[in-house]
Amino acid sequence: MTSREEAGNRYRIRAVERALELLEAFSITEPELSLTDLSCRLGLNASTVFRLLATLQAQGYVEQSPENGRYRLGPACLGPGSVYLAQADMRRRLTPLLAALRDACRETVHLATLDRKQMEVVYLEKLEGLLPIGLMGSRVGGRSPAYCTGLGKAMLAYEPPEEARAFYEARGLQAYTPQTIIDWELLSRELAGIRREGYALDNTEHEPDVKCVAATVWDHRRAVAGAISVAGPAARIEKLIAEDRLIDKVRAVAAEASALMGCPGIHLPEMSLAEEPVSDKLGL
Repeated sequence: MTSREEAGNRYRIRAVERALELLEAFSITEPELSLTDLSCRLGLNASTVFRLLATLQAQGYVEQSPENGRYRLGPACLGPGSVYLAQADMRRRLTPLLAALRDACRETVHLATLDRKQMEVVYLEKLEGLLPIGLMGSRVGGRSPAYCTGLGKAMLAYEPPEEARAFYEARGLQAYTPQTIIDWELLSRELAGIRREGYALDNTEHEPDVKCVAATVWDHRRAVAGAISVAGPAARIEKLIAEDRLIDKVRAVAAEASALMGCPGIHLPEMSLAEEPVSDKLGL
């Protein structure tokens, strides 16, 4: 066993592994199992399996049939599965559009969603820019705070204000750079502006000299599905904003992404999705 494997084993929690093994014991061919069935399959005594079942049942991950007393998966299992499927589907649908935006702007493009419990950005895709860049901490599967990133603010702007305020009043706003907004009232006003203008900026608020333009992606329920951004060194991004309509491009591509996710009719000034793909109109 390698040192890495030994380190990994040290941090594994056996009770969690057993709970996951229990959930995986159910299948399409055997959707219901008895306590004895599960005890035999997991190689555990019945009392241990019963405690696992009681814990999972309290959280809705398993339920017990009132007819025969056997156990089956509960409705809570749909939550993580549906989130995974939605994220995978969004990444698959939008990657060609993201690639076109990256090629047009030559800067790094991100796709992300929001972990609402932690108020964190979760990166689903990152297409590296075509120009030299220093260290940028984002990576697929990684996380960043929502309140000081363009992606995060583009999604946070549409969260219930009272819930967001309560979250940050309890946790506080940490300064990552001198430009990080750490006052809720100032942040709240910026979020209102994002809702009004349809885009968000990260003005080197999370990483020094990294600036980005982001916009929200909506799904078929007209709910926030995620956000896309173009990020790079502050000077280059500012030049793209001033000379190459970067804000218009990001908003337009986000609108087209929303249409691909089943939310048509996101209209921008002088850019109607009804006419032709906005990426074509903007030279993407």
